[in-house]
Amino acid sequence: MADRPGSGASARDPWQEIRARMDDRQAAYRRGWLRAPIGEPAHQPGGEELTSDLNLACRLHLQGEEALQREIRHTFNEWTSVRGRVLAKAWSFADKLADTCDDRWLRLGLAAVSIDDSGTDFRDTYVTLGALYIGAVRCGMDPGPYFEEAAEISSGVSYVE
Repeated sequence: MADRPGSGASARDPWQEIRARMDDRQAAYRRGWLRAPIGEPAHQPGGEELTSDLNLACRLHLQGEEALQREIRHTFNEWTSVRGRVLAKAWSFADKLADTCDDRWLRLGLAAVSIDDSGTDFRDTYVTLGALYIGAVRCGMDPGPYFEEAAEISSGVSYVE
């Protein structure tokens, strides 16, 4: 398993940049939601910049110290405009893992699940974790240490009774 790159201090500046862009997206989403005709959903942000920000947030979550990891999880929970997008990102990482058998995709997928923090639906979280687990096993990896690493950087709060 690869060592964690970087340090929490170096991860803070890029996180603040992502946070500013995401706050802007959230504000635009809320304005769109208020202006949308009744019964029609507000426009959800997307595009390459959002994809890039989600990728970077997952890398920062892996690199950061506990306080930054907690802040990332908490802040993503507040951004309703991108709720579910982080978990969807985990699926794209699972696809890349299946294609390449490169463990970085497993680590990034688990980071995405950690950031989502069961913010969408815990059942979706379980299915996503299963896809990452099976992908790792099919690639000949022992997923246990990766899942343990993800557990260390994740919230200890249980959302299922």
